[in-house]
Amino acid sequence: MPSPLRGSPESQFTINADADPVIAAFSDLLKNGQRQMRYRLKKKYFNGIPANEVRTTSPLSSMTDNEWKQLVDMWSTPKHKEKCIKNKDSRELVQYHQMTGSRSYVAQCYVMKQTKFKDVPPTAIDIFKDTHCSSKSGFNENAKDAIAQMEAYVAQPTEEGKDPKTPVEAVAHVLPKSTFLRNVGMQSTEMKKNAKAAAMNDRVCELESELHAEKMGSAGMQLQIADLQKQLEDQKEAARKNEEETEKLRQQGSEIQSFLRSLFGSKFASSDAQQ
Repeated sequence: MPSPLRGSPESQFTINADADPVIAAFSDLLKNGQRQMRYRLKKKYFNGIPANEVRTTSPLSSMTDNEWKQLVDMWSTPKHKEKCIKNKDSRELVQYHQMTGSRSYVAQCYVMKQTKFKDVPPTAIDIFKDTHCSSKSGFNENAKDAIAQMEAYVAQPTEEGKDPKTPVEAVAHVLPKSTFLRNVGMQSTEMKKNAKAAAMNDRVCELESELHAEKMGSAGMQLQIADLQKQLEDQKEAARKNEEETEKLRQQGSEIQSFLRSLFGSKFASSDAQQ
């Protein structure tokens, strides 16, 4: 099949559907669209509405009643509500807010390459600047400080026998816990391995903490059981001593009764004989 003529509408819309960037871009667009749709539905038909007044039928023709019910059930669970609160708290802690509007990082990078960086591909620092600069207010103080640190890191003198610092390394150095490089597709294989290893290490630490907590809880439970067993044994011992004392008193009472009977019985016998 002949290739489309340059400048024709067909050539402008021809894409390689098997290319990784295209797949990532479309996947990101679909996920973002789904999140936005759910956000609008929840805001309009669920948030602030009493549970008995939430509609039971789907508000969209493209969504079945069963799918709507599943969404409402998910929004109503304590786990989801707790997750929403955590996400809100996390957003308040974000220092570097992206300024790409409704565009994802992938879409914004594509626009950058088509407009501002036609001849030379943008560096990681260039992308950070472009995605964190507001058209109205520019950079916030946190972004300014981060950019200054990145540029200073790259400008460091290169040691003999070593390669110069790259913008990707600068971003990773200044933002060690950020997912920015991964989001824009500039995370190297080594960085991915390190991130995966760090994630695995964090998970191991988390599991060790959980195991330690379980052990502590188990030890505490064992102490409680041992304490209860001791209390039970003490009660049994006290009951045994009480029974022994009661038996002694009973025996003493019997002996006293026998003595009195024998004493008064002999007196009565002697008085009868004298009469």
